[in-house]
Formats: sequence, structure tokens, C-alpha cells
Amino acid sequence: MGAQESRKKSTAPCQEACPAGIDVPRYVRHIREGHFDQALAVIRERIPFPFVCGYACVHPCETKCARIQYDQAVAIRMLKRVAAERGDGKPPIPIKRTRTGRKIAVIGSGPCGLTAAYYLNIQGHNVTVYEALPLAGGMLRYGIPEYRLPEDIVDREIDRIAAGGVEVVTDVQVSSAESLLVKGFDAVFVATGAWKPAKMGIPGEDLDQIVDGLTFLTMVNEGNLQVIGRKVVVVGGGNTAVDAARAAVRLGAEVVQIYRRTRVEMPAGSEEISEAIEEGVHVEYLTAPVKIEKDQVTCIRMQLGDADTSGRRAPVPVAGSEYALGFDTLIMAVGQSADAASLCLEGRKNGTVRVDQRNLATPKRGIFAGGDAVSGPSTIIEAIAQGRLACASIDRFLGGGGIVEPLSDEMNPEPPETRPPGAVRPDIRKISLKKRRTTFDAVEQVYPKKEAIAEAARCMSCDLRDFDVTVNELICKDCGYCREVCSLGIFKQSEQFNPSGYKPAVAENTDKCIGCLRCLYICPDFAITIQDRIEV
Repeated sequence: MGAQESRKKSTAPCQEACPAGIDVPRYVRHIREGHFDQALAVIRERIPFPFVCGYACVHPCETKCARIQYDQAVAIRMLKRVAAERGDGKPPIPIKRTRTGRKIAVIGSGPCGLTAAYYLNIQGHNVTVYEALPLAGGMLRYGIPEYRLPEDIVDREIDRIAAGGVEVVTDVQVSSAESLLVKGFDAVFVATGAWKPAKMGIPGEDLDQIVDGLTFLTMVNEGNLQVIGRKVVVVGGGNTAVDAARAAVRLGAEVVQIYRRTRVEMPAGSEEISEAIEEGVHVEYLTAPVKIEKDQVTCIRMQLGDADTSGRRAPVPVAGSEYALGFDTLIMAVGQSADAASLCLEGRKNGTVRVDQRNLATPKRGIFAGGDAVSGPSTIIEAIAQGRLACASIDRFLGGGGIVEPLSDEMNPEPPETRPPGAVRPDIRKISLKKRRTTFDAVEQVYPKKEAIAEAARCMSCDLRDFDVTVNELICKDCGYCREVCSLGIFKQSEQFNPSGYKPAVAENTDKCIGCLRCLYICPDFAITIQDRIEV
């Protein structure tokens, strides 16, 4: 049997980490060969928003990239943007199945709702999306500033979905999901997001100079913002808070952001935090507001105590540490919640819609819900994954097979030669700091073609590698070095003692091994053996 026939294809760690299951190694190999249109087609098998994710995805795939074993993760997000921009000359038309005559209503045109609509349309159903706001896009359009995700990029993605046959109706407020079933829809999918601002419950929180983070960002994106003044204080440490702070800088304000824990615990992306600081945002860590007055907020210093229910150390006030910060505008960005009651649906205490997590079905037959409306605030890629799940579930409910997209029948190639250790990823080019502080131009610039191809060659093609890792448990003295040097989670400590009185290392998940041999080289007991199954 030839190597081509015997080559096993497994799920690479990056694909496993992607909520939508994008076949990262496959599209990166196409980029390596300069086949950007084919790379884009692979991405679109799993998501209808390649441009959006190329600009604004939080890229959990990169945190699991096996290349970290050598140097740095592959720039997976930026390569997705390269594929989208270079492969979009003649985008492939998705194969549509025979029309079923079934009608589905989707409430909400954010990434979750539009993803469900896109794939349900491909399945042959007639889909109408209802959006309460004047333009479609949900959080993509109204919750992310243009310096991170330009409006024309959002338009391009939505136009393509609409051109494929999805009807998008804006400026329509749906007050009851069940009413759409009465009007003749066979199923309804609720993807209304989490727009309700959280409150801290401190004195003065309702003063006129205070605006919640999402309302502020919406006004910025709509161009409707009133004068915010010279001094702006932002409360919160999530992505909305950081986006609001960076937007305020661009509007000419001096910005102080206060967060009750340290930078390590901030839920916002580390890259966004760094860029905010570069642009002039001053972050006061271990600080919380306790009282707000007309032009100042009283803050108190915090220290970290024991871990709370989130697993993070809880902030504890430091007695006598109060101090005041003056402001013209205070932006409260301490979280958002969903509002199941607004659509007459059964909800949980936190406002999210109650569903069966396996299929996103609500207790009301024919009504499904997903995205932030079910999970609370999450990420773009998680919302897309929920939209795919909703499509499969609704299709099965209507008598279909629930298959969202046919799998590729491409042959699995030999793993290509990988660039050697030390070949680090190129820095992402950014516009000048002056422009970043004064305009809403997109900050990041896409890799040039040659750099993109070189970066794609850093990919290890983990999905095509097949190694057998074994530990001689009789001689292992459990130094733990193998666990320290392997970021792929291949080794664990045995629960049993060996004859020498040690709990030896055990190799599991060996299909994740990429053959870097770091564990073999560092093992002082020579207890590890690694063999390439393909070469046997």
C-alpha cells in the first residue's frame, strides 16, 4: 500500500480548538501553494464569514497550535484574512439542495442568526431574517468599531448571504417568536444576542453623563455620538470596555480605564489591551468604582483574595484607599445579558433563553434559540458555531438529515516540508500610531502574498502526521520533564506506582504528537520511544 493511500488524517489541535471546526491545516496548505481561492472554499465549508473572522476573530486555534513546540503559533487568523482577500475574485457558489418549500424565520442578524440562515438556505429551505435595527449585522456592525472591523467588510459578507437567497428584513421588531409560527413559518430561530447592559448597583449609576458600553459603540458606529468631552472614564475589562476606550481616544479624549482585577485576569484579548495602551489608554488595575457624582467617580483600590465561582481570585476592597477621578463622560462596560422575556420565551435567571443544549430547541415546539441569547456574551466564532448547530437541528426537525455541508473528498497528501524551528511569524503591519489615535481606519494591514505563503509554510500539518509515543513505565522516575516541554497534552502522571516506587509518565492522546522529539531529548531516564507509524 502506497504512502498516499495509507496516510491517516486526524483532527489537528487548531481545528479541534475552533468552535466552528474549520479545517485549518487544509486551507493553510492551499495558501502555501498560492491557491487562495481553494483556501477560501475550505474556510467557507464551515463559516460564512471568512472576512469578518480574518479581521476580528479571537483565534482560539492559535493557542493550541503545535508550532508553539518550536517557536510561535502560526498566524492562523491573518492567513484567513489573506485567503478571504486574495481568493474572493470569483467566490464559489455553494451547492444548494432541492427546495423543500419549508419556511424558517430567524430573529436577529448577527453572526449566529446569519450563519443559521446561510446554511439553512443551502439545505433548501426558504429563510427570512428579521432585524430590529436599521441595518443587518448585529454586534458585527454595531458592537465592534471600524478600526477593528470595517463596515464595508460586514456589508460584503451580508450581501453575499442575501445574494444566495436569504431574505433579510430590517427595521422590524418581533415581539413574540411564537407569533411567527402562527404566520405560517415552519420553524423559528431566535438569535437576538445579549444587548441588555449590566448594572453595578452603585450610587449615581443613572446620571446623564453615564452611557453603557454597547450604546456608546453603537452611537460611534452610527456616527450619532454627541460631544463626550475631554476626560473619559471607562469601567470594565472586557472587549467592549477596551473597544470603547480605544474609540474614545480616537474622538480626542484622555481615557482612564478602571478594572477591579489585574491585567492577567482581564477577559479582553491581550492584543487589544496592548494596542489600547499603545494608543494612550491609561489602565488602572485593581480599582473599582463605589460612587458616581456629576463630574467625578469615587474609586477604591482592590486586592485579590481567594478564587470565586469563575475560578479567578476575587477582588477585595482595601479599606481607606478611596480616591476620586474626574470625568466628562463615564462609560459603564461591565457586561451584557440576554432578555428571553422580550420574545415571550422561557428564560433562566440570567435572562438567557432556556434550550436543550444538544439541539438548541426551546420548550415551545418549533422554536429554537442560540448564540449570545442562550450562552450570554461570547465570541464571533462561538456564535457561528451555534448557528451551524441550529441549522442542523432545525433541518432534522423539518425532516432533513441535518447535514450542514458535504465533506471534501480531497485526497490526503503527504505532509509538506515545514520551515525549521526559529522561523518566527512576521509581525502584523499596522497603520501609524498617529492615525490610530485620530482616525477609525483599520489598524491591521494584511500580509503581502510572499509573506503569507512563507507563513503558511510554518504549519506543521499535524493532521497528516502519525506518531506512536510510548513510555517505559518500569524505568520512568517521574521527573515530569516530558509534561513540561509538551504543550500538546500527550503525557500525564500514572495513578499506579512502578516497582521503583514512582508514578511514571503515561503517553495518551499520542495522535497529537508532531514528532518534535523534545520529550525524548529531555528524558534523563531514556524511557520515551517515538516512532513514525507511516514509515513502519
